[in-house]
Amino acid sequence: MDINDYPMVRVTWKDALDSDGTWTDLEDILKHECVTCEDVGYLVVDDATKVIVMRSRIVSSEENTGSSYIAIPKSWVTEIDYLTTT
Repeated sequence: MDINDYPMVRVTWKDALDSDGTWTDLEDILKHECVTCEDVGYLVVDDATKVIVMRSRIVSSEENTGSSYIAIPKSWVTEIDYLTTT
């Protein structure tokens, strides 16, 4: 794996927001919304069904190891911004 083959991105996506389990008026329940989330990292998969972002990796020519990754259903993704460094 050459890490340069994987772009650095910020993925914006919608996720479920659970209640805290307390008794709530139906009027307030009807106002409940999903939340907008962001993840930043290496875009290792972007296909028709999912996006996988890897947030951490070991920096070594002998290692091919990543960590802190998330798979997000493609239908939940609202935006992918490609990041650049200067």
